[in-house]
Amino acid sequence: GFIFWEVCGLPTMVVETAAGMAFGFRHGLLGSFVGKTCGSMVAFTLGRTLLSNTVGKKMEESNSFGLIERGVANNPWLSALVIRYSPFPELIKNYGLSVTKPVTYLMFLVAIIIHGFPFSILWAALGNDSSLRLRASEVGETMAANVILNGLVVFVTIFGFVVSPAVTGWWLADLNR
Repeated sequence: GFIFWEVCGLPTMVVETAAGMAFGFRHGLLGSFVGKTCGSMVAFTLGRTLLSNTVGKKMEESNSFGLIERGVANNPWLSALVIRYSPFPELIKNYGLSVTKPVTYLMFLVAIIIHGFPFSILWAALGNDSSLRLRASEVGETMAANVILNGLVVFVTIFGFVVSPAVTGWWLADLNR
């Protein structure tokens, strides 16, 4: 199911958090990270093969895509990482990169792992923590705040709303010169 979810370009945070709630941290992390990685690779492959014409036409309609192609031509490794960390939708992260020929399957996989694994850890941990708190509350118990997890959520929020868009904007502005 998660592979299909990722192929459709839907946000993964909800599914990864639910996996941590339902299956615990280890199993939730393993299932969600493998599903997200496989789904991204399937989407990348579809974008390179069966959907290449459609994806190519859609990307040509975007003003930013010309800049992305220029960035990929100059530095495919950096570009793949910037795009994976960018606030672009999953569809752009997977299918958009698929039509940039300098980005190889290996580059794409490495970018998925570097970007995706830390987030999979966070969301599985958050789901597991939520499940443990719910079970504790059902029997009238409370749990101390998970300071590390709370700190990570704050960090990811700041990174996602400030740092990632700023870095992506600087990268695109630099390519626009």
